[in-house]
Amino acid sequence: MAYTAIATILHNSDADQTALNFAIDFARHHNAHLHVLCAGIDATEPGFYYAGAHAIAVQQNFDATQEQADRLETLARRRLIAEDIKWDVQAVTVMPGGLDPFLSDNMRFFDLVVLPAPHQGANDRTDVMTFEACLFGADVPVLVIPSVPKLSVTFDNIKIAWDDGTEAMAAARAAIPLLKTATTTTISIVDPPLHAPDRSDPGGKLANYLARQGAKVEVAIHARTQPSVASQLLMRANETNVDLIVMGAYGHSRMREAILGGVTRDILGLTNLPLLMAH
Repeated sequence: MAYTAIATILHNSDADQTALNFAIDFARHHNAHLHVLCAGIDATEPGFYYAGAHAIAVQQNFDATQEQADRLETLARRRLIAEDIKWDVQAVTVMPGGLDPFLSDNMRFFDLVVLPAPHQGANDRTDVMTFEACLFGADVPVLVIPSVPKLSVTFDNIKIAWDDGTEAMAAARAAIPLLKTATTTTISIVDPPLHAPDRSDPGGKLANYLARQGAKVEVAIHARTQPSVASQLLMRANETNVDLIVMGAYGHSRMREAILGGVTRDILGLTNLPLLMAH
């Protein structure tokens, strides 16, 4: 298994381009094809226009959205034209309600999608919608890139946040091409349950499985000393010079995490490291 088809998505020409730049370098490192989707998103809300103005507003907003998609396409082509990688650029215009089904249908044909970290900086609701459509609708792993300069595309020290869940297992499988070449892979478990089925050997089955794939694996168990599991994972990751955190996304429902918080939402807002996430 290798990453041969990678995608990234642009929707704001004024946004930080760290994720695009990372996707280019990552595609080069893996000799993969990079697809750049430039999405103009029409924000028309029909209910806010008085009678008779709707048709005019829809056309004006569509024209502005098409111009935005064209600007993004131009930006992407200018950035890619001198790069020594395989690439293509696609410009589309969609209504807000059409973004999820469009991405769900199209992103499933890629091995990995590279996106900026939602819930950080100026990233908006569209970044969250894009992230969730790729994870849930397309069922494709997402490599989340924070807006941090000089991130390496070579992941030598990888941490897997393990809770024995289906989502964490999906993320570990998706990371196998990276784990095979890493110098160290640490299965990190925070406060494992006392009465779990694997309480005598937490993470042991996953360690054996990944070792058979060629990964160099060790298991680390941590007591929770930080306010949240997310801050605990990030603190240990930065202390041990981790390059990448691999973890499942949304072990609880998205609504529950939006209201009460959760590891996924917390770490997306806090991370200064790349995250490989799957559901």
